[in-house]
Amino acid sequence: MRLVFCKELCCILTFWTAIGLLGEAGHAEGQRPLSWAAFQDPRFGATLYYPASLFQPGLIKEGGYEFTSSIEDGARLFLKTSFDPLRTGAAATVAKLKSGTGAHRIQDIQSGEMWYEMRLAPGPGLVQVTRVLFTCKERIVSAVTLIYPAAKKSLYETVLSKIKRRFSVGVGAETPVRDCS
Repeated sequence: MRLVFCKELCCILTFWTAIGLLGEAGHAEGQRPLSWAAFQDPRFGATLYYPASLFQPGLIKEGGYEFTSSIEDGARLFLKTSFDPLRTGAAATVAKLKSGTGAHRIQDIQSGEMWYEMRLAPGPGLVQVTRVLFTCKERIVSAVTLIYPAAKKSLYETVLSKIKRRFSVGVGAETPVRDCS
């Protein structure tokens, strides 16, 4: 009886400790923990988890959604999904980016079969990271972009790792379900 109680208590304490650590991830010493929210693009179903204490909810802009910094440091977060009838795909897109007119701004680019990630310098003192996922036989393109001041690298790199890890695709009102199976 006593052993079972101790085991249950340890499980409960581990659970609440993990929850506390998850809430605290992504904040600098002396700042309050970040609270996270989810936003789903209704058109194609991509879901973006973002720190609600750092960004205000998305405004429709240029075919996507823009989240602006609530701490007014110039950081911006974008979510954009689209339909690509040509099925350009990750490999062809990366090749085009590497040889295009803005290739000199690309600091790093990584890719896989159905994704790529690019880091570039859009201007002095700024960092931009874009992660793109291809789904539905490369017809649906979902991208999340974070632009932040280089001076706040420690804060935003921590936030970015969680955004990238949880960024996911789904099914929305305009997803061609037949092409996704």
